This record gives sequence, structure tokens and C-alpha cells, in this order.
Amino acid sequence: MASVREIASSTMLWVKEFPTNIFRKTTSKLLEIEFVRRNRKSIVICLIIWLIASVTGYLILNSRVTRLNNDFYQHGSSVTQKLAANIGPSLLEKNMLSLNVAIGEVKDSNNLIFISILNHENKVVAHTDSDMINGTSIPIKNGRYIDTIKGVSIETTSLPDNEKIVSFSTIVSFSGINIGKVYLVFSSTHLYSSTSKYKALFVYAMVFSVLLFSAIVAAIDRISKTKALKIQKESEGMTRIGPYILQKKIAQGGMAELFIADYVRDDGFRRIVAVKKILPHLIENSEFIKMFIREARLAALLQHPNIVQINDFGKFQNVYYIAMEYVRGKNLAEITAVTKKGIPVNQSVFLVSQISRGLHYSHSKLDDKTGEPLNIVHRDISPQNILVSFQGEVKISDFGISKARSEPSLTLAGVIKGKLSYMSPEQALGQSVDHRADIYALGIVFYEILSGKKLYQFGSDIEAIRFIPEKEIAPIIKLRPDIPDELNSIVMKCLEKDKKLRYQSAQELHDDLIHLKTKLNITYDRSDLADFMEKHFNKEKIF
Repeated sequence: MASVREIASSTMLWVKEFPTNIFRKTTSKLLEIEFVRRNRKSIVICLIIWLIASVTGYLILNSRVTRLNNDFYQHGSSVTQKLAANIGPSLLEKNMLSLNVAIGEVKDSNNLIFISILNHENKVVAHTDSDMINGTSIPIKNGRYIDTIKGVSIETTSLPDNEKIVSFSTIVSFSGINIGKVYLVFSSTHLYSSTSKYKALFVYAMVFSVLLFSAIVAAIDRISKTKALKIQKESEGMTRIGPYILQKKIAQGGMAELFIADYVRDDGFRRIVAVKKILPHLIENSEFIKMFIREARLAALLQHPNIVQINDFGKFQNVYYIAMEYVRGKNLAEITAVTKKGIPVNQSVFLVSQISRGLHYSHSKLDDKTGEPLNIVHRDISPQNILVSFQGEVKISDFGISKARSEPSLTLAGVIKGKLSYMSPEQALGQSVDHRADIYALGIVFYEILSGKKLYQFGSDIEAIRFIPEKEIAPIIKLRPDIPDELNSIVMKCLEKDKKLRYQSAQELHDDLIHLKTKLNITYDRSDLADFMEKHFNKEKIF
């Protein structure tokens, strides 16, 4: 049973994290709204301006109300002090005529309700209402103290008819002896009325400003959508991006489209390249642009024969593009679709050994400046992202959602990184992901090219999250009884649910495959793979 201290610590931690979690969830929900995501920058700017305007308006309102109150209190205190200073001798001598004359001199003050003069026995000796004389009642009851200004005490209360009044009282002295007290009671209803008008005006101004900024954001959104539509149309009709002449679209994903293009220089040099550009409708989407730029930046760091090489990156007429080597061939998904059955053991071992080489290189790549590991994780290893050329080369492509140690996460609201059918258990559960997730995904690819069947098929994120961490995977040898036990062990070790039990590096996987090749006397190499590609695809024309 948890101790009281542990429970208290857990509770305190929950209390501390609760506001943060609420903020994150609220922000996440808001970013799921297309309008908010599209106009996030404009909304933030308008919100900042609105907050500044609100604070400024509140300060001005508060200053104005404070000045009104101070002027009112100063006036009441001044009149009270003046009256008290003039009636000392008259109150001592009980000279009613002089007291009434003194009252008459100030009773016309703005908003004055009545004046009451009390002697040392708290009896009313003079009053603007003669019926109150000789009474002992205190002019104001249950008053709320406000302040004392130069010996004048100020209190406020409300009358039964809801009229607001303020009482100013001070001691009357003669020759240093307290001989009575004077009360002046003013109506402050006008003051509350003025204050209420200012507050109402402030509220109306805030509502108006909200509507105004909403209209501004809507106008900006409309302008940006019009601009984006224009750019989209221009992008759709593009036949050239900088020095690259687009020839044929060969693929399209959720973020970008891929073209075969001619790279032509003024001196006549010509080369065929692949050009990836952001889809027209995503040109104004900052999140996708960040992911696209990051793909170019990370992939440009990787120079390896088993990784598609990046030649150029840039922006042309508002369109971001990546120029890369053109791998003339097919991806693994297309290859398995043509064979319609499991690939031979020797070919499968060669393919995965090549992929594991490229993965190990990206996983162990060091920062050229600091020498520290970049820990690049691909996070989207799948048959579609493994290219096989007609020359027998095997290359990993598409680092669009890869992540390096120094890179921030750019997960979009509602998007799980990686294709559903190739996610590791930890990836499906949203846990921290490292290079072993790539090894798991490669294990699935290995399983599928051997069996000729899909391992997982899910229709939704929820389905994947529910089944991937728990679903048991039948040993590949049950589907392919002809494969060696050692190969079955290698494949299933890649597919361990617990990442601590998997291969801890792609190099370990590669070494085991090389050892297996030696043991089984497998001599399959690039030339054999090239023959396979020519046999099945007959070196299709580029365009």
C-alpha cells in the first residue's frame, strides 16, 4: 500500500501538472480546427494586440474611475474640514444662529444630502433638517470604511432605496479639546452611475474589439485562401522549377508529389533527377513546410549508397522542392505486387542486409561539428520507402517524418507518425521512439517479403493502437516452412514487442544476416537482383 507521503507527492504532482495538461489538450483541440491551424499566426498576433488593448483600456478605465473617486473624496473632505474649522467657538457656546449660518454656507455643495453637528455627548445640536436636532442617532450606520484624509473619516453605504451615500466625519476641537463632531453626507449615486457607464463602455469596447479582430482574421483568411488558390493553380500548371524541367509525375503522397525531371545547365549538361515538391494545397501550410524542410536538411546529411541522395533544396515561386537522385527502378511494394508470392530466401536476405546497412548509417551518423550522435530515426520504414534500381541497388527514401536527437517534434494534431501497418508497439502507444522502432518496421518488411502477405491491416489509428502492442505474431517459419531456423530467429527477433529484446542496432541485424549468408553459402548480390528486376520489369522507359 502506498504511504501517505507517496500519495501526497503524487497528488501534488498531479495538481502541478493539471493546468499544463489542460492547456496542452485545449491547444491540441484548437489546432484540430482547420481555420485555427490555417490562421494560427494571424490569430496569435490579433490576440496579442487584443490583450495589449484590453490591458491598456482597463488601466485607462481604472485611472479615470480612481480620479473621479479621488476628486469626490477630496471635495467632501475639504468641505468637512472647512466647516469643522469654522464652528468651534459656536459649538462651544451653543450659538445655534452661528451654527446654522455655517451650515448654510456649505449646504449648497453638489450632491450634499444633509449636515449633522454633534456635541461632546453625541447629541445633534444642529442639522439641515431641524426635526433631527437633540436626537442621538448616528447619521450613517453599517458604513464601510474607505479612507481617512487629513483627519476626515470616509465611509459609504446604501440606503433602503438603493441610493449610494458617502459620509465624511471629523472631530471638532477648540483650543486642543474635542468638543464634538461634524458629519456631512453626500449622495454618491452619480459617482456609481458614471463608473458603471465607464465599465459598460469598456465591456462594449472589448466585445467590439473581439468582433473586429475576428473580422480581420476572417479577412486575412479569405485573402490568404485566395492567394493560396492562385499559387495552387500556378503550382499545378508548373512545368519547370528553377533549373529542373518536370517531365512526368511518378508518385504522390500525403505531403508531396514526385516528378521525374531534367536538370539542364546553360553549358548543355543534362541529368535526370527526381524532384519532390509540396502538394499545391499545402503550400501555405507552415507545419508541412517545416516537415518538408526538415526532410531535406536531415537527408542531406546522409551520404550512403543505401540511402537516396539529396542534390538540391530550395524554393521557387513559393513552391518548396527537393531535387534528389533518380533511382530508376521500383519500390518493394511494387515488386511484391508483381511476384504475388514470397521472395526467395537468398534475395530477401540480400535486400534486408542492404537496408540494414543504410539504417545503421543513419542511426549512427555523427554531427560533423560536434562529433555527437545525431540519432536519426526514420520512423516510416515500409515497402513504399525502399527503392530497388534496375542495377540492383537498394536505397531507403523519404525521411519526411524522421527525427534527429536535436530536432523538435512536429507531430500534427490527429496524426500518428508512420504508416499504421509498420508501426512498432511503442510508436502506436505514443511512447518515446528510438532507432529500434525502425528495426521493428524492417522486421515487418522482412516478414512480408518472405511470406508474400501483409502482416497487419488496420482501418484506423484506434484499431492499430489496440492490436499492435498485444497481437501475437506467428513465426514466419509457419508460413514458409522452407526457410532455415536461423532466418526464422532473425526475423522474429526484429519483431519482439519489447524493444529491449530486439536487435539493439541495425548493425547487429546486418552481421547476423552476413553470418547466415556465409553459413548457407548464399552468393546472391547486386547482379542477381539486377537480373531479377530486368526479368520482371524489362527496364521500363522513364518517359
